[in-house]
Amino acid sequence: MKKGRNINRILFIVVLTLLFVPMAQQWSRLVNETPLRGAIKEVPEPIFSWANWFSGSYQDKMEKYLNQHFGFRNAMVRVNNQLYYSLFRKAKANGVIIGKKGYLFERSYFDAYYGTDFLGKDTLYKELKKLKAVQDTMEAQGKTLLLVLAPGKATFFPEYIPDRYRRKKGPTNLEYYLKFSKELGIHHLNFSSWFVKMKDTARYPLYPKTGIHWSYYGMALAADSILHTLENLRHIDLPDLVWKGIKVSRKLRNTDRDIERGMNLIFPLPNHPMPYPQLAVDTVGKTRPRALVIADSYYWQIYSAHIPQQVFREQEFWFYNQQINPKRKDGVAWTNEVNLSDELKKKDIVILLCTEPVLKRLFWGFIDDAYAAYFQPEMYQRKHSEVKLDQTIISRIIKGIKSNEQWLRLEVDKAKKRHISVDSMIRLDAIYVFTKREKKAGK
Repeated sequence: MKKGRNINRILFIVVLTLLFVPMAQQWSRLVNETPLRGAIKEVPEPIFSWANWFSGSYQDKMEKYLNQHFGFRNAMVRVNNQLYYSLFRKAKANGVIIGKKGYLFERSYFDAYYGTDFLGKDTLYKELKKLKAVQDTMEAQGKTLLLVLAPGKATFFPEYIPDRYRRKKGPTNLEYYLKFSKELGIHHLNFSSWFVKMKDTARYPLYPKTGIHWSYYGMALAADSILHTLENLRHIDLPDLVWKGIKVSRKLRNTDRDIERGMNLIFPLPNHPMPYPQLAVDTVGKTRPRALVIADSYYWQIYSAHIPQQVFREQEFWFYNQQINPKRKDGVAWTNEVNLSDELKKKDIVILLCTEPVLKRLFWGFIDDAYAAYFQPEMYQRKHSEVKLDQTIISRIIKGIKSNEQWLRLEVDKAKKRHISVDSMIRLDAIYVFTKREKKAGK
């Protein structure tokens, strides 16, 4: 009987400790926890007011805040994620798939490889026909446009796709981007096919095992090829990318394990050594034009290696055709704050770069905007001025559209019928909703 009471006391103390330690950590923060990685939306601490209290909104917000900020939460999340991975070989990270032999993928790459995100021939042809018109107009002004199709990990490693995700391949966006680019005469580079051809002969890995982007070595090869292509198109001598050596390391850098980091595990996953070229840029006696790059995350490696900053006299990287990098001296950091017509006049080169799963985004409305800037200037200027009326409210409306599944599906259907990108359709409707509200309010 006494032994049973002792066990109960011990269990009681253990339970109290498990309850007390996280509370103590929450209020004291004695232990510095390693922050979680990935796209985590920070929940702010709610501000108390009697109105919020009696409406119940304060309690709801405080519950969400405490769920994200209790003591040792990060450690507990990692324990949970590790157990989920170790026991079920699944990732507690949005869109992440564990492939064969431990190769990590994102679901969107399977959709691009098998063609389940295919936009349709007509949509792609009409969009690329606009791009051809933009290219021709730029060339008449002594400017150059280059379309760069980055590879996708599922296309490069189809052998590691899990059986449950395999299906019959249909037409893909990449296939028709290439077909119509060739037919229309659009200057382009196809790194997807090039990487697959080099897969068995490349000296070093072109893709990492637990990352989603091309390796640093693959990025360097691609950057070198882009520079040579631009030289041939413009008949100039650009700065040269100089390879000073390659260091192979088991300590992975940059994005070579970016998916793994986002999984927030306790133990590192098995990896093979990866190559890291030591690069420099020779600018002596070279021509340095002005460039604008509209690209996705695959370009971040080139940008972070400071290659474009040295190659081009002036350069900007418009991430997803939204965020301007680097931020301008006058504080301008977003593309909706600038006039594309004016920006195109300042540049000698425009590069459009994205990987396979992002091709369905049609370069985030850039093609439509560039076409309108050249061929429908009055419409573009009107739309540009309308967007600047109150960008904060318009952005809020756009966010609301994208978070409403039914409304978003409607926008996708409308975009297909109008042969424009989904982003452009959403933006046009957001401006329409904003304008309608302003008129109704009598402003």
